[in-house]
Amino acid sequence: MTNDLKQLKSLLQAHDPASHVRADPVAMSAALDDIIGKTTRTPQMAKRRWLRRHLLTLIPVTAVLVAATVVLPIIMQPSDGGPLVLGPAKALAFARNGDYIDVRIVDPDADPRRYREDFAAHGLNVDLQMEPASPSLVGTMVSLSSPGKMIIYSPGGFEIKDQYGSDWIKSIGGTDCGNVWCKAGVSIPLNLRGPVAIVFGRAARPGERYEVAGDPTARGEALEKVDLANRTVAEVKRILRQRHVTIESYHEEKAPPGPSSRDPHGWDYSEHVLQPGSVPDTWYVHEAFGGPYKNSVRLVVASWPTTNPR
Repeated sequence: MTNDLKQLKSLLQAHDPASHVRADPVAMSAALDDIIGKTTRTPQMAKRRWLRRHLLTLIPVTAVLVAATVVLPIIMQPSDGGPLVLGPAKALAFARNGDYIDVRIVDPDADPRRYREDFAAHGLNVDLQMEPASPSLVGTMVSLSSPGKMIIYSPGGFEIKDQYGSDWIKSIGGTDCGNVWCKAGVSIPLNLRGPVAIVFGRAARPGERYEVAGDPTARGEALEKVDLANRTVAEVKRILRQRHVTIESYHEEKAPPGPSSRDPHGWDYSEHVLQPGSVPDTWYVHEAFGGPYKNSVRLVVASWPTTNPR
């Protein structure tokens, strides 16, 4: 049966007049977008729902009879920007957007070599790294850097400067990580001078330490939607026990404004660790940070309630 199938496939390929034709996925998606826009006359949201139900697949003639042996590319229409083009063994999704190319993570657990290959295939000098992160940060961009260059951050992206000029890299929103900075993706200029290193979060393996810990009250985290601000330490301990969450460490809050207030700038909580026995149950929790392991938190505490809960 296997030999017969191979012979049939070879015969069809030999007599297939389109065997040497290779469709351009971007062009095909643009054509589909144009056709749907002209024929359906539906609102944009309805158009997206139609596309989600009817994914366009590019299937060569011979693949109809030997589909089990063929891996097909898929074109999906995103909510913003151009078409996201995925293919066999692709770890990233790329979407041409004018002079930029939008990049999103498809497979957070992929071999980093695949990311480098995907970027190289698009002529971009980008090193994408994946770091173990808590659930709310998995698949999101958590940092960007460029060796030997100055990074200027703004809400819309990053300006990368050196003595020869600058590049503007846009950040793609659309994700909620609580009080921790993250982005759904990044938009890179096609003429990027590089190099640029981008860090995305991936799921931590069993027992693996988080390199990037998210907001413990964000989606998917152990304390999702739990407001800890201005609760007493005793109350918070009770909530954490109920949710099987441990306290990794306590950190001293900077003093409130006043004659004896500390310098509000450069306050590093990691340098102000308190011994658990020195923290009374009557103190107040001001903020919670994610701990280095699953179901662990770091608490910022003080003897006074906060007037500006985060």
